[in-house]
Amino acid sequence: MAIVRPPKNTSKNGFGFISMIDNALTEGPELSSKLLGKAQGFYGLASQTDGALVMAMNFHIIQGKYNGSTLTILGRNQVSDKVREMPVIGGSGLFRFANGYAHANNNCQFYTLTLLFISSLCILSIALIIKEDQNNKSFAKTLDPNTLNLNKQQKLTQFHFYWHDIVSGKKPSSVMVIPPQANYSSTSFGMVAMIDDPLTEGPELSSKIVGKAQGFYGSASQEEVGLIMAMNFAFSEGKYNGSTITILGRNTVFSKVREMPVIGGSGMFRFARGYVQARTHQFTPSSGDAIVEYNVFVLHY
Repeated sequence: MAIVRPPKNTSKNGFGFISMIDNALTEGPELSSKLLGKAQGFYGLASQTDGALVMAMNFHIIQGKYNGSTLTILGRNQVSDKVREMPVIGGSGLFRFANGYAHANNNCQFYTLTLLFISSLCILSIALIIKEDQNNKSFAKTLDPNTLNLNKQQKLTQFHFYWHDIVSGKKPSSVMVIPPQANYSSTSFGMVAMIDDPLTEGPELSSKIVGKAQGFYGSASQEEVGLIMAMNFAFSEGKYNGSTITILGRNTVFSKVREMPVIGGSGMFRFARGYVQARTHQFTPSSGDAIVEYNVFVLHY
């Protein structure tokens, strides 16, 4: 169900559109097949040039021993691709401390989720396959983590780039999709903006583009300009092309240094954890445009 229509000043593909979902999860492709649970949350169009969505949803399972447990997904869904990968960033019930990834497949219309969850004594790997299996009626099975090379030592990678939040001009990279509440004008409390912000090697917008920051931010403080940031760094350069890093955190924009968690990733950053540090390089009050320097520290396999 559409809850936010795209702003009129955005591209023709519907950039800024947001839809709330309560979608059925079934064993087979038919809606009449066994119901395993619901996908509840929302998605929004976070690209000005293609169909890249930011997905924020919970898989609420209602079958078997997983009844009542949930898995939380936050990631980038390039819907035109045959297979899309999104991070599993957490869960509840049997999936407390979950960390993994989901594959969405257009042709077979199923989700495969691979994740780690930590109990008090052990680390286990679970694959949840939302698809009917003729030989095994269960929709979940246990895997050896070594099959995904999770026995390797993790490595720490640092990235440095500049984030361009452009709200002015005929083609902004950040568009307000929900206006602030009128009685909170000083902090814009309640405002939500969808972003498709360029990431560049240098502070100049003309410097080499290494990717896009796609997602949204919202003003979540009544006393100061404090944002909640939910975005995917989608890389387009070198060996990281096609991989993503997912950020979810608090950004008090007038602080000198802001730190936010890396909560997952896809491609080369499956099972990623880490943090980012943001420093404002330039802010233009007359236009609202901002250039922010990002240092990203990611622990991954």
